[in-house]
This record gives sequence, structure tokens and C-alpha cells, in this order.
Amino acid sequence: MLNTLAIVLVVIGTVIGAFGSLYLKRGAKYFNLNIFKQIKNRELILGIVLFVFGSVFYIYALTMERLSVLYPLTSLTYIWVAFVSVWFLKEKMNKYKWAGIALIVLGIIIIGLFSV
Repeated sequence: MLNTLAIVLVVIGTVIGAFGSLYLKRGAKYFNLNIFKQIKNRELILGIVLFVFGSVFYIYALTMERLSVLYPLTSLTYIWVAFVSVWFLKEKMNKYKWAGIALIVLGIIIIGLFSV
């Protein structure tokens, strides 16, 4: 039987990770190799913190469920990043990106159905 809490934790972690990517992208605008200037780059720091926070959800979920079940769910991050990119960065989606998202969802469903 699949552990529902573990699955929910991974999904939450992927959403947090997607917002981590958003803030890394925003912070990248001001990125340079001067570490002292990066300490003041709030968006970059927030992106890193969100990635770490999302990873904590994932690590905790791994204590409850098999890696082979949970790891495919991490691909949800690609879907959330696509939506976040459209909403917050005004990026455009095309039919190939939508097809890729559909294939990711199909893959997650197939793995979920046969992971019992």
C-alpha cells in the first residue's frame, strides 16, 4: 500500500522547489562571482532556502516510502516550473512544452498505477 502522506510531502516539496527555481532565476539577474555581493542578493538567497526547504519535505517522505515510488514524483517540479514561469516571468508555452507536460503526467500515472 502506498503511503499517502509521503506522496503529499513530495508534491509539496516539488511546489516549493519550483518557487525556488523562480527566485534563483530572478536572483540570477544580479549574479556575479563576488560572494560578498551575493549575500545581499535576497532573491538568490531565497531561492536557495526554498530548495533546501523543499528537500527537507522530500527527505522526510523518503523515510516513509520507497525511492522507486517517490522519485518519479519529483518530475512534477517541471510542471510547476512551467506554470510559475508563465505566471510570474511571462514566459510563453508552446504545443511542444504542453505535450512534454502531458507525457510527464502520463508517466507519473503509469508508475503510480503499477507501484503497488
